[in-house]
Amino acid sequence: SLNLGAHASKLLKALEYRGYDSTGAAFLGDDPSKITLLKDVGAPSTLVKTLGIEKQSGKIFCGQVRWATFGFVNKVNAQPHEVKCKRHIFGAHNGNITNTRELKVFLTKEGHTVLSDNDGEMLVHSVEHYFDIEMRRNQNPIDPEARKACMRQAIIQTAEKMNGSYAAVIVDPETQCS
Repeated sequence: SLNLGAHASKLLKALEYRGYDSTGAAFLGDDPSKITLLKDVGAPSTLVKTLGIEKQSGKIFCGQVRWATFGFVNKVNAQPHEVKCKRHIFGAHNGNITNTRELKVFLTKEGHTVLSDNDGEMLVHSVEHYFDIEMRRNQNPIDPEARKACMRQAIIQTAEKMNGSYAAVIVDPETQCS
């Protein structure tokens, strides 16, 4: 919808009390291959304007405000994270994943390009990793229901690998499911 950015801005500003080290927003429109990812260091009350979040349109919004746990306060550690190493997905998390360093080693060995030290990126790459494995096993890769089942399985496998306390949103642009 045309005013998704206005709604996203209100939501991000309402969450400012939950963190303002960094702010980020990802928007998915009609083209599943194109995600608008806007994020930087700073509070949502400022960044919704300076990043142009309030002017965005789209079908799906994923946003995050952050107090730094894993990784410095910088743009690359800001969430959401969009990944495309094996499959194209995006997402964000809130919480604290305590085995972040081990996950980064594992993901790098498995061929993922990990850009940050943020535990949220490790979570999104982990879902991508298991989603790719499930999709390669999938007998009907173009069936949206089969694809959704692969994503559900990938999320379960990722949760088994994570240590800590967190909640997450992961979006598959192809099925527009989260």
